[in-house]
Amino acid sequence: MFSIIDRKSTLAQLNWAIVCIFALSLSCELAVAQSANAPSTSSPQSTPSAPQRIVSLAPHATELLFSAGLGARVVGVSESCDFPEVAKTLPKASSYRGTNVEAVLALKPDLVVAWPSGNKADDIAAIERLGIRVYRSEVDSLAGIVSTMREFASWSTDKAASSAAIERAAAAERSIQSLREKYASKPIVRVFYQLGDGRLFTLSNKHLIGEALATCGAKNIFGELAIPAPEVSREAVITAKPDAILLASANALDNVAAQWKKTPLAATPIAVLDGGRLHRPTLRTMDAVREMCEAVDRLRK
Repeated sequence: MFSIIDRKSTLAQLNWAIVCIFALSLSCELAVAQSANAPSTSSPQSTPSAPQRIVSLAPHATELLFSAGLGARVVGVSESCDFPEVAKTLPKASSYRGTNVEAVLALKPDLVVAWPSGNKADDIAAIERLGIRVYRSEVDSLAGIVSTMREFASWSTDKAASSAAIERAAAAERSIQSLREKYASKPIVRVFYQLGDGRLFTLSNKHLIGEALATCGAKNIFGELAIPAPEVSREAVITAKPDAILLASANALDNVAAQWKKTPLAATPIAVLDGGRLHRPTLRTMDAVREMCEAVDRLRK
């Protein structure tokens, strides 16, 4: 029905590209086209009861490890790990180009937290062949954020820190449930979720943004598309007649407004969201979802 350009990609590269968008003023916008088409792998795993030296190869995992009180045990990260600030100062063992297995080995980790859809399978396998334990983290839902936080908290030997982290996870869970209840009976707002200016990339319900929009009582007009990060045509957006455009990049607002100015969507309201927090699945995502729900609710008035 819609004109769609189906790009071969991985969900992980989308999240990396979005980090670039916000860190480098959209200079990595086109990298979104290479994003996200890998399956989720979230099966139960055994882990060391108390890992002491952790290398994290994913931005979301790094952030959740710090939130769980394990930041002092993180000895290496990927280049795209930029939160919290201290993560920027840690040795880098991975980038979007791949993982430097020798650098990982030099850090002497007893656990590597890998990202199946963001790290190359061959690199992960090479790390395991060296006898290093690997924990695979793939978070594709709001509930997954909470469960991962609890899992990481269970690795701590500090009972007070672990309990505090588990309570933060519970608070996040309550927050999302409260939002669902608050907006459940509100009128549905049909939205086009636009990643930035230039070529029209969006996110379908294969990405956790679909669940977040549903939580707010919004309907994603491209939610049923088969891949998480499709490129769509201008004609497809116009034909779908969204009630509003949700823009994931404040820096792109002027260009996006101009992009739609001479189309039938010229009068369609545009709400700017914090894509950086929405797209990386961490506890900060919960606050970003709340802010998105408030923005959607303002569109109803």
